[in-house]
Amino acid sequence: MIKKLTFIFSFLILCSNLSAQKATSYLSPVPSPQAFVSQNVGMTKISVSYSSPGMKDRKVFGELVPFDKEWRAGANSPTIISFSTDVSVYGKTLRAGKYVVRMTPSEDGNWLVNLNLRNIADRPPSLWKEGAVGFPYDYYKDGKVDMKNFKKDMSHSFEVTPVTWEANIERLFYRIDPNDNKTAKISMLWENIIIQFDVDTMTEEHLERFSKTLESN
Repeated sequence: MIKKLTFIFSFLILCSNLSAQKATSYLSPVPSPQAFVSQNVGMTKISVSYSSPGMKDRKVFGELVPFDKEWRAGANSPTIISFSTDVSVYGKTLRAGKYVVRMTPSEDGNWLVNLNLRNIADRPPSLWKEGAVGFPYDYYKDGKVDMKNFKKDMSHSFEVTPVTWEANIERLFYRIDPNDNKTAKISMLWENIIIQFDVDTMTEEHLERFSKTLESN
């Protein structure tokens, strides 16, 4: 009986190990790995999906990333910021949804931040392929970028003063600080540059709307 129980126990352990091995999933190593950060702020979930390039002993801003030219604020696939509810960014209300983040670095002045997009879910099926999101993929026309339609689809554009410091950050990353749990601070950090902007999650407005919904029921 003891031998039989020992055999059964050993068999179960073996099956468990085989199952664990089958569940193992490996990713192909890439120079700029995909990264993701998410934070609940008030009644809103804010997420940023991006590729994370490294400095690799290179001068980034002004060389690898030229000044005064629009940049994808990451590498490879576009940088996408998502809001689960309506939010306010620098005085403009943006609908819940996903937006592509683009930045234009400046050597001496403020940086321009563009939150561009037709909502990603509204993209035509012909563009539903890896990386084909937002500028410039959605705007090719006769082999060129149709800047007229690009500007038409702009959700919001605002200027941000860059913060510099002495230390270098090897790999680009984003962070989301909840602060007072009403207004979040979105930060992009790379090399010796920090770009930050606030997102008001409009907590009071959403609470009022939610209360009215409960009263009507």
